[in-house]
Amino acid sequence: MPTPVSEIDIKDAVQRAKDFAGTLFESEKIEALGLEAVERSDDRRYWLVTLGFTRPHLYSRKSRGGSSLVTLEPKTEREYKVFRVDARSGEVAAVKLFKQ
Repeated sequence: MPTPVSEIDIKDAVQRAKDFAGTLFESEKIEALGLEAVERSDDRRYWLVTLGFTRPHLYSRKSRGGSSLVTLEPKTEREYKVFRVDARSGEVAAVKLFKQ
């Protein structure tokens, strides 16, 4: 009789995805990292963990009153990534942009 294969649980998959995101995007200073969704892949080999976060960007904007001076203001945009976490090893195998 084959021995059952040990798999990571949903909480562990989420934590591994968060840890990986923190390391991967460390130089970009992401903020407000949070869980958006989690599910198993159709073949049940992976946990698909969707995380959302903000990443500061700069954009230019003309100042009011018709002035020709341009100001730079910080802008944050919420981004969503899907982390494919191997259900057996816990290794993050891929990171993709979330598409609705």
